Amino acid sequence: MSTPPIDDGDDTIADEDMFAAGNASQISIINSEVLATHILQFADEVNDDNFTIPALSQETIPDLKFSLPSSLNPAGKYPSSDDFCHDDVACTVLPSSTQGSGFIYSQQLQKLFLKTESTCSFDVKCELPGLFSTQGWYVRVMLVSLAPESQHEPIVRCHNHLAKDTAPEHVKKHVVRCRNVRHEYVGTGNGPFFEDRCAVRVPLDPEELCVNIMLQFMCQNTCFRANQRRTGLVFTLENDQGHIWARRMVQVKICINYRRDMQNEENPNRTHSTNTSSIAGSSGNGSVRRYKARNQRRRPQTSTGRVAQQVIRTDSFHCPPNLEPCLVDIEMPNMRMAKRLMDIAIGMISTHVLRAEDPETKAQLMEHIANIRSKRDMLVVCNSQCSVDSDLL
Repeated sequence: MSTPPIDDGDDTIADEDMFAAGNASQISIINSEVLATHILQFADEVNDDNFTIPALSQETIPDLKFSLPSSLNPAGKYPSSDDFCHDDVACTVLPSSTQGSGFIYSQQLQKLFLKTESTCSFDVKCELPGLFSTQGWYVRVMLVSLAPESQHEPIVRCHNHLAKDTAPEHVKKHVVRCRNVRHEYVGTGNGPFFEDRCAVRVPLDPEELCVNIMLQFMCQNTCFRANQRRTGLVFTLENDQGHIWARRMVQVKICINYRRDMQNEENPNRTHSTNTSSIAGSSGNGSVRRYKARNQRRRPQTSTGRVAQQVIRTDSFHCPPNLEPCLVDIEMPNMRMAKRLMDIAIGMISTHVLRAEDPETKAQLMEHIANIRSKRDMLVVCNSQCSVDSDLL
């Protein structure tokens, strides 16, 4: 079978592009005369001195906010506490003051300690490129748990503080309250995802691109679940479409004695003012003094002026219990209680050491004391002087 000859004088040239998918082919026929005409027309316009290229303006440039990658859209995702900022945007969040009535900010820990219902403020400042519109920007403030295993769980209010709250029903579910004139409460009480969480939105000043946000907290950290007591405030810079362009996080702890809790976290190795090893000895000496005061009688004067012979009570001496060593495995709520229990045991055994007369019995009791002390010293209590509302569990 012969192949028909190709006419070189044909006015059209057929270019065949082969594609791998399905052995398909695409044939595009280009009219050479039409193409040449357009090229010559474009060259004439470029060479013409009266031809000008239209200048680009704010209206002709497409809005860059629509080019935000979909990966930065928080819809349908859990909140994140990681700091983030787009390359074209600058955003800073700082407390307006390091301390005030009911709060204090630790520069060492980068953490805010405050009491419930105390008002603290944050300064939010942003910088946007010149092509960006300054309208429709706002800051969302949300309280989240910093524990990775509980970031998917929303933080809800406790029944105790909720019953005393006199705010409107749609505001009661929010732990974080805003005192700004312009603000908006969003989210639901049990919303799992970012757009469903309880938060407050505050618009940015379109001229200065900054805002001072005044906040209050209506529950303590101990009101939340045990795995949610490490909390942080997440500030997100968002546009009118809800896309996140910056994220900043500030650690917060809502407690009663905020100054003492800050000192304990800044100095985790601070020990008790009184050495625990001397507590047992001092308690033992106190037992001796109490014993002497309890067992010594007054010396009655006789008619002849002589002192009567001192009568010593022997019924107050208790024989030490039969020594039957045993191993006890007890689970305590926290390390502080476990250490305190060991101190009590040392004091009780020390009392029997002072009362025992047999040297062998004393030696055996002292071995038990030394064993308990060694076990107690192995317990490291980093926050042993925290207030009752501290997260010791």
